[in-house]
Amino acid sequence: MTSRRRISPFESSYFDTGATIGSVPTGAMPLFLGTTVHGALDPAILRTVLDELAAAHPLLRSRVVTDDGVGYFVRDDEFRPRLDIIEGGEAEYLALVNGPRDWRDGLFRAYLLRAGLRQQIVLAVHHGISDGRSGFALLGQMWRHYTAHATGVAVPEADSDQALPEAMDTLLAEVVSAAEAEAWLTEIRAGAATMSPDDVPRTLPRDGADADPLGRFAMQRVELTAEETAELVTAARSHGLSVNSLLTGTALAAIRTRFPESGAVPMFCGYAADVRGEFDPPVPADTIVNFASGAGVAVSATGETTQLELAHSVETGMRAGLDRREPARFPLAAQLVNDELTAALLSAPPTIAISNIGRLQPHSIPDHIAFVRDDIYAMGPAMPPKLTAFTIAGRLTLQLEYDTALYSRTQMEKLRMTLVELLQTLE
Repeated sequence: MTSRRRISPFESSYFDTGATIGSVPTGAMPLFLGTTVHGALDPAILRTVLDELAAAHPLLRSRVVTDDGVGYFVRDDEFRPRLDIIEGGEAEYLALVNGPRDWRDGLFRAYLLRAGLRQQIVLAVHHGISDGRSGFALLGQMWRHYTAHATGVAVPEADSDQALPEAMDTLLAEVVSAAEAEAWLTEIRAGAATMSPDDVPRTLPRDGADADPLGRFAMQRVELTAEETAELVTAARSHGLSVNSLLTGTALAAIRTRFPESGAVPMFCGYAADVRGEFDPPVPADTIVNFASGAGVAVSATGETTQLELAHSVETGMRAGLDRREPARFPLAAQLVNDELTAALLSAPPTIAISNIGRLQPHSIPDHIAFVRDDIYAMGPAMPPKLTAFTIAGRLTLQLEYDTALYSRTQMEKLRMTLVELLQTLE
């Protein structure tokens, strides 16, 4: 049984101080996953459930050790996750996600925020061992265990296989050759060689300031009703688009309004891309490990370009990228870069990043507790603005996330309002 394994080059990007993946600063980045409810949560049950989650997932109870300069995960079967209780609500949550992280006591812990009957359980996981999909699966598992304990039914049994799961790039190397990875870099260089300075993707104007009193990392939500979500899905299908492409086109159309010129403006959208489906059988979403790769789409828009036109451009670009297996090739290709030009190309900031986690199953919650909403949050200093999307119980949530040191709350609130207005015009 594997109780120790080397941290892969991809995973090292999350554990090395100052490391990045592309333009995203990932070193020591936390992944927060939470559920807000109306009703009292039992801390004793929560502590029991956290122990069960750590016992079920080897990476959650692993520690990072360094041996001769090489990092390893070492499973610690005596590890028990910490649960901190914080009196407070939304303001305290924002303070939590803005606070410093110390991973020396483990890669997994939780917080219970209480403001009367408005209570929020937040799981904090090191992003190096989990992505959004497996993180939400963990949150769902937490609720199944909590409900079982609260109602006196049998607790779901853990998988008997407690070996440390292999890293994404380790497994990708078995299905993507080094030649394929290098060929992708060649394509990127060839595309860049045809670009002029006017073709460089634009980014939002930077008007942020240091020491924002509300915290450096900010988030603004757009929460659709079930009816509004169904209408969005219908609109996407009626235009032959995926919901992801329609959301992206709408987000890019909103951003285009921030640029005053009427001519063509190049923009680039970077995506978090799940690669579990590259394997046979696919890696299950409930296996706690980071399998989020990256992909990107370049578009150009004038002041007259509509969100549907942008959405169709995105759809075409995404399909071409998938045909090239770009998400599967990128993590390995990035490890082959040995020149400044290519490194600069891969680290150029996108106009916006999008993490669309997709449709998720509603949680199993005790009857005396009412579900309010879920949150997911993962930000680091100098990250590009990010739109995180997920759908639970037929309701779409969009989170516009940003670093206030780069982008002011005023600018991003205007962007959020434009995004909402454009979503309302879809038909």
